[in-house]
Amino acid sequence: MKKLIVAAVMCLGTAAFAQNAKGTPTNPSKDAPSAQQMNGPSTGVEAQEVEPAITNTAKKVVGADTDKDKQDAANKSGVWKMKDAYSLAGTVKSPEDDDLIIARTGTLPEVKLEVRDQTVVTLDGKTVKANELPEGASVRAKFQLEGDDSVALELKATSPKGAPKK
Repeated sequence: MKKLIVAAVMCLGTAAFAQNAKGTPTNPSKDAPSAQQMNGPSTGVEAQEVEPAITNTAKKVVGADTDKDKQDAANKSGVWKMKDAYSLAGTVKSPEDDDLIIARTGTLPEVKLEVRDQTVVTLDGKTVKANELPEGASVRAKFQLEGDDSVALELKATSPKGAPKK
């Protein structure tokens, strides 16, 4: 019974505090603060404009390349830093020319990695093409995200047990 009373008091208290003592926007009360008091003084600069300006200035100061086209071209060409890559392990499910599907252990979902010309692919220590990886081969992959795509940077595979080595 106590819990019921406490719940009722909380609901009524919340409703009482929710009422606006300052009136409504279309009919404000006499003691409501003015728009100038509510918004404060204006600098004429929107907050969304500040962060990019600070970032670009900081990049210029430290000598970072701020040319967006060059950065986009580097991302599209597969020029990434290995230290920023994610990694995963699994087995090759289906190799294709541009994609590789990797099955992972347990309840982890399969991963589809996009393979590009810059992707380093090895099988038992020898450089191969991604479509030459046999199904069932154990693979360790390093990849990065590019939009909605997972792009492989490096694929190190070992032949499945019992399979003849090339």
